Formats: sequence, structure tokens, C-alpha cells
Amino acid sequence: MNDDILVVDDVLPPDAYDNLARLVASEPMAYGSLSNARTDPHGHWTRKFAAAGRHNLADVSFLLEENPAFDALNVAWNMLRDARLKESVLIRCYLNGYTYGTDGYFHVDSERADERTAIIYMNDKWEPDWAGETAFLDTRGEIVKSVLPKKNRAVIFPSHLRHAGRGVSRKCTVLRQTLIYKARTKRSDNFEKLSAFLRKSGALNYGHQTGTLHDHLARTFSILESRGFADALCFGGGLHAIYGTNIFTHSLMTRTARPTIVEAFGENAEQLAYLFSALDRPKTLESPLELTCDVAVVALRDQQKLELSRKAFDDLRMIECANLIDQNALAKQPALIQAWNEDLAKRSLPA
Repeated sequence: MNDDILVVDDVLPPDAYDNLARLVASEPMAYGSLSNARTDPHGHWTRKFAAAGRHNLADVSFLLEENPAFDALNVAWNMLRDARLKESVLIRCYLNGYTYGTDGYFHVDSERADERTAIIYMNDKWEPDWAGETAFLDTRGEIVKSVLPKKNRAVIFPSHLRHAGRGVSRKCTVLRQTLIYKARTKRSDNFEKLSAFLRKSGALNYGHQTGTLHDHLARTFSILESRGFADALCFGGGLHAIYGTNIFTHSLMTRTARPTIVEAFGENAEQLAYLFSALDRPKTLESPLELTCDVAVVALRDQQKLELSRKAFDDLRMIECANLIDQNALAKQPALIQAWNEDLAKRSLPA
């Protein structure tokens, strides 16, 4: 486990660090951010630069690139990425602050295996008696490493490791400040293409059950992609709510945007997303009005009937399965579960 925790001294060139320190020193901070929502009764000081929730999957580096006031943050991110986080995208960036009496509590930044956290310590001076270490726990709950917040030092680690910024001692009279960059490894070209499209279309502005609409659609895409479905079906799943659905009524796109979607992702993917938005689902995908080897008759949101080819119906079922799996809601749909498992068996994939 210690091998997964990288400590880098003098992580930035002196000029880059000094520019970053000046920016950090001038930024106002708000109190109340919780290091662990379940165990932290009070919170700590924070300033969000690339604001995003802990479930975010979108690349938010544009928030640094497009703001001239954040140039030092952007330069530091680019240096860190190129030297230590190659092939990664930025998913969060913020500043934490601790004074005496403000404590951090053990937590994980993410459960996803492809994410890493980089902490840059922003205090020009630090004495060991001031405490404030970043401590790491192993699976037995034992501390396996502690890192002092030395000037221009970074600690980089997998985001699923349990860690805490420990409180500073009574002897410490300064604000302990840490700049945090959270990143994930670049995924497939198709994933990044879809993610960028959803971000630019405003999907980060809509909340969903876990994270944002962007996160839900991106996860749905990944579930389908991991099963080896064709690109059109995967993209259809990743776009399934862009026109709204009978349950998620917000829409990112109007029907006039259909040609744009076709151009970006293909006619078949757009058609699947459009049909999904029109259906009385999951009911009609669980129990179609008619079903044969060649066709399916389904109910639309307005209770009109629509005849689909069996292939289109089966594809829409797979999209619905992935959609419900992401929301832990598939268990109540036995016919969909059966269809999902039959496809699994046909592909001879591990469960």
C-alpha cells in the first residue's frame, strides 16, 4: 500500500509555486465543507475552483483554462498532469483550510479504481510540532503513512485509499492550506467524446439520483460498453435522457436538434435515444403490448401504440437495463433481468 502513496518534494518550479501561493493567499474561503459527511460534525474551510460533486466524471479543466484569474492553478495542473498524472483528466479542484480546532476525518475521495488525488501543501513554513499530517489507513484500520505538509510538497495516491488531514496543534497559529486536484484516467475515445458532448450540452447543470445527469448518462454508457455492445447501442444508452423521458422530464435537447445528434453519434444511436424518450418505460419494455420474433408493439408516453422491429426493441431493453442498474432499480423488472442475463449468457461474459 505504501508503494501507492507517492510523496514528491519541490513538485512545482519555484516561480510556479510562488504564483500559486499568491493566488491561494488572496482567495476567500467558506466554512462548513465536510471531510466525511457521516462522521464530520463541523467541517473545515474551503474554496472551490473547479466545482463538481464527488461523483463527477466530466473533465472540468476548462473552468481553469477559461478564467484568467486561475492561470496559476491551470499552469500547476498542467505541470502535475504531464509529470505525474499522465493520460488523466481533471474532475475536481479546490483549496482546503484548517485552523486549530478544525479537524479532518478519515474518508475516501472515490470508490472508482481509475481515480487519483494529488494534494499540494501551500504553507511556506511548517514545523513538525504543528501536526496537521495527512494520514493514511490500511484495510485493518492501521495508520501506514503520515505526510507532513511541507512547502511545495505533493502527495499523490489512489482516491479509494482512506485518509485524513489531521487537525493542527494548539501551538500552530497559521492556516494549514492544501490545494487538491482530483483526476481520473482517460477512458475510451467514445467515452471521452460522449462526456465532452454532454458537458457542453449542459448535463452538469441537472442533478440526478447520484451526481449529475452527465454522471448518470456516462455511467450508463460505460455499463453497456463494458458488455461489448455496438457503438450505436452504447451511444444510444449514453444519450437516453437528452430529450427527457416520462420519468426524467428535463430535456437537454429539443427535437430540432436531432440532425446535430445524428451527425455526432450516428443515426442509429440518435434513433434509440429518441425512441427511449417517447416510451412509457420501463413498463412497456418490461411488458410490451405484443411481442413476436420479428416485432414488438409498445406503448408511448401518450398511450399511443408503436410497432418496433424486434432488434430495436431488444436494444431499448438493454439500454433500460443499464439505466436501471446504475440506479439500483432493476430488481423489480423480472423480464428485463431475464433479457439482460440471456444476453450475458449469449456473450459468455462473466457475471
